[in-house]
Amino acid sequence: MVNKELVKKLLQQLDKNGDGKIDVNELKMFLDREKWPVSREKVLDFIKLYDRNQDEMLDLDELCTVLAE
Repeated sequence: MVNKELVKKLLQQLDKNGDGKIDVNELKMFLDREKWPVSREKVLDFIKLYDRNQDEMLDLDELCTVLAE
């Protein structure tokens, strides 16, 4: 079980536009900054694996699912 409050803090750090979700650009920016170069297409493919509502973004619940695995 993941700590939802910690995941919420992570989401707030990654969510650069403040919409409460992580989009492909925000996740790619984080990965690039952490020296994990991945193509935009691969980042989007990853998001789609966990994107239950198919908006091509990860919300808090979807991010919790990612981190629980």
